[in-house]
Amino acid sequence: MKKHTFIREKCFSRYSCRFRQVDWYEYSEEEQQNARKSRRGKTRASPPKIKKLNDSYSRKYFEWLVQNNFTEKDYHITLTFANAPPDKETAKKQLDNYIHRLRRLYKKKGAVFKYIYVREGKINGRTRLHYHIIVGGNGVSRDEVEGLWHEGWANADRLQFTERGLTNLVGYLMKSQKYAEKDERCWNCSQNMIRPDEIIDDDKITKRRMKKLIEAARNDEAEKYLGCIYKGWCVIYCDVGENPVTGRPYARIKLLRRGTEISNC
Repeated sequence: MKKHTFIREKCFSRYSCRFRQVDWYEYSEEEQQNARKSRRGKTRASPPKIKKLNDSYSRKYFEWLVQNNFTEKDYHITLTFANAPPDKETAKKQLDNYIHRLRRLYKKKGAVFKYIYVREGKINGRTRLHYHIIVGGNGVSRDEVEGLWHEGWANADRLQFTERGLTNLVGYLMKSQKYAEKDERCWNCSQNMIRPDEIIDDDKITKRRMKKLIEAARNDEAEKYLGCIYKGWCVIYCDVGENPVTGRPYARIKLLRRGTEISNC
């Protein structure tokens, strides 16, 4: 018996968020029943249990956090060591001490402190171990955040947003995944970050719409077509293809709310 299939729309989003990630993919009634999930609903997206950036869910979650929690007033800081720490545990302890000092500084100034960090490199590796950390600006100067790192050199820069948000920086930070070992955390963030909801809708996108998107992608008009569906949003990325295992079509879409981009889309 031929399986009845439909197009599922699954997205990472939150009310008034600046950045959204949307997936379209073909799904069957049988798969839906086996998963015992509603065909429409919203739940808080679960944080990745192992915070590596080597799977699509973790990468999406990481990018959503960065894109929606920081602005052009905030800092990207690179922390390097004057003397290479003997092991990753020592390096992590030194980073934790730095974060504690930052937290005290922000509290003293009455500013909200939130952060996300990524570890890159290896102990005695070709790329020396160092950290990237994004923190809120909130009236705290570059000199102040740089001066609290006591283990070497700190270089802080304002976040540079483009018409596609922070995609260049996010892509650069996510490359650190190649240095992570199995079941190892290579990134983490503060608890006060805005978190995404995972929204599933099996009624919004029809097979006809998927077919039209595939045709539009062939003519380099996918962004134009999606702009008619996601009104009020600018399409900054779209990947349309076919799952090599199932042969089913899919689309991966990234959206930026209009009015938040640096230049017109």
